[in-house]
Amino acid sequence: MATATTAAHAVSEYLRGPDDLAKISTIRKKLAQEQASIVAKLRSSAMDQLDATRDGLIKLRDTRIAVTSIREEMVNVERLCEDPRTAIEGFSKISEVSRVHRQFVRTLDMVESFRTMYDKINWLEGMLKQEEADPLGPAPNLLVIHYHLTELESFRNETIHQAKRATAESRATLEKYFEPLNALLKSFEDHYLRLSGGIIEIARAGNPSVAVKIAKIAEIEGQRDEKAIAIKMIKKQQHNKELASKFKSIQAESRQIKHYRSKVIEQIRNSAKTRLHEEHVKLKGDSATFFSSLDWFYEDLVLVEDVLAARFPPDWKIHTQFVKAYHKSLYDFLRTMVEAEPEAASLLYLSQFVKEYYKNMTKELAIPPELLEPKLLDGKEADLIDDYVLKVREKMDEWTANLMKTEIDDFTKREAEPDVDGDGQYLMQGAPIMFQMINQQTDLALDSNQGSVLAKVVEEFHRSMRNLQSQWLKLIDSEFQRQIRTPETAAPGLVEYLVALANDQVKSADFTENLSNRLESLVSEKYRVQIADKLNDAMDGYLDVAKRCIQILIDTVFNDIKPAVMILFTPSWYVDEPIHQIIETMADYMSDFQARLSPSLFDLLVDDIIDTFLITYLAALKRASKLKIPQAVNTMKEDIKKTFEFFTQYKPPKDLETYFECLDDAARLLSASKTMFYLDYHAIAQKHGSASIQTFVEAVLRARSDLDKSDVKTILEGTKRKAPEPEPEYPSIFSRLPAEKSVLDKALNMNVLRM
Repeated sequence: MATATTAAHAVSEYLRGPDDLAKISTIRKKLAQEQASIVAKLRSSAMDQLDATRDGLIKLRDTRIAVTSIREEMVNVERLCEDPRTAIEGFSKISEVSRVHRQFVRTLDMVESFRTMYDKINWLEGMLKQEEADPLGPAPNLLVIHYHLTELESFRNETIHQAKRATAESRATLEKYFEPLNALLKSFEDHYLRLSGGIIEIARAGNPSVAVKIAKIAEIEGQRDEKAIAIKMIKKQQHNKELASKFKSIQAESRQIKHYRSKVIEQIRNSAKTRLHEEHVKLKGDSATFFSSLDWFYEDLVLVEDVLAARFPPDWKIHTQFVKAYHKSLYDFLRTMVEAEPEAASLLYLSQFVKEYYKNMTKELAIPPELLEPKLLDGKEADLIDDYVLKVREKMDEWTANLMKTEIDDFTKREAEPDVDGDGQYLMQGAPIMFQMINQQTDLALDSNQGSVLAKVVEEFHRSMRNLQSQWLKLIDSEFQRQIRTPETAAPGLVEYLVALANDQVKSADFTENLSNRLESLVSEKYRVQIADKLNDAMDGYLDVAKRCIQILIDTVFNDIKPAVMILFTPSWYVDEPIHQIIETMADYMSDFQARLSPSLFDLLVDDIIDTFLITYLAALKRASKLKIPQAVNTMKEDIKKTFEFFTQYKPPKDLETYFECLDDAARLLSASKTMFYLDYHAIAQKHGSASIQTFVEAVLRARSDLDKSDVKTILEGTKRKAPEPEPEYPSIFSRLPAEKSVLDKALNMNVLRM
């Protein structure tokens, strides 16, 4: 069916239309020609196959004849190889005469060798000394020396082997006789191995042909090693005694296997190890300089490829051997270095070097990665970063502990006044020392060119900074509490040291900001935010400590004026005028603060001490039990005037007016008539909020001598009937007044400053 379909398809290709019927005769002739052509090709191919088959049969016949002929010849050879003792008459006598002749000739040769051996040894020693005197020279006599030493060594081996059956005394005499030769052989081998280890420097000195001589000697000795090993193995074969007996006359037992080729490779490895160690010792363990000075390592491998590879036999694969030897030496050196627990900087340099090493070896020198095994540091170079960060942590803890020990000792004992800088400001030594250490570690981390390393190091900085800040906060609070509760046990000078510490913390914040700005452009976006967040948090911590110092300075001031404050709005207030004592005390402190504090901190202190004074004064007014009206109003206005004038020394009057508005508002509440009170109250409530001033208004109204209880009740009910005024965006000073009567204690022991 398939054939019919194919035929029908073929016909359809020729007869596609009615007009094609007229071409049938032409198509028939064409198909006939194609058929004839195909038949001719098939006939030709069949003839070729018949000819090939005929030739194959002829060759098989010839092969059979050749095999038969070879078999016959082998039989003849086997017959001829039979023991001649049975085939040749008198063979035993001929064999004995031959053996005696050989022994006689050998004896003559041995006697002659003994006669000339010492002269030859002296001659060879002279040439060897000349070679040793020029270790980087062309070694012109190396092959000559080796040739003659080989002859002498063979003579020694044969003689000692033949003397095995001699007496012990004879053997000892013989050994002593060969001692000069043994020493010369040892000297030559030492010189040869030194040349092998120093082949790089020899080639660099312009004598690469020495490599050819080294390889030739190793090749000769290797052949002799192989021969001796083969003979020994054959002689040990118990199952083929006939074969072993045929090698009886060959002397191989006395030869020591030298393995020169493997020794040459070992010398190459040892020379790399020695060079690495010597360079490290020469640089006194300076890891940065050491790793940056390893160009010779790569230059040696380039020299091997360009100069020495062509002078060694190809089967040595000398470039591969050098690469493996150098890499293994470096692997061993780095492992020993890490096991010795180096400094943090060394770990970082090492981590960076390993990356650069693989880049240089694989990309610059085009060395296959499989030759660089085992992996340097066993592929654990990533662990070096963790070790480095741990070292940084340990060092930072150690340094900061020592630093804080000194700083805390000075701060608590206060045996001398703090140091003063060029501007007359008190200072401590902590900030410069701390940030000198930080900058050193930062520079090391930057040298790694790894943002992750820098981020981890900055995190350690942040941890150390925060730890120091926490210690300072605890210490200054503890010292202040001692100053307040048991002043007789406290050393003098707390104020001066608080000023010095505050300056030190601001300076630390400046250092931190400079560090953040410096690193911002040096790291990628991935780590920039992380580093900035840590440093900003540390900077805020320094400012918090500085602010806490300012707070305690203000608390100290108000602790000193506590007796005068307690007189405010009491009957003695009208007579004693305690405001003078308050102003004088603050003036004494402010004079010292202005001279010793940094300007930025002093500005902060001025704002906060004004704020604290206002709170203290208003709190005293709030706790007043009875106020004489209008005397209280007049005295209060005098207090406001005097303190306003005092603070204008440190703040512009226009700015100060904003602060003192609260006192003016309090005076208005104190002087407002009961009929028009709501108008003043409403104006004040709009500024401060109804809820914030409510308790203060009640306290002031109840203390006024010109109002009885019914008046107070009427006024308060009137204020409450109106819609309350909303609280301002920022907390009013009235909202920060303490509710209890012990206002001063609260002001001293709690942070009531506007932060």
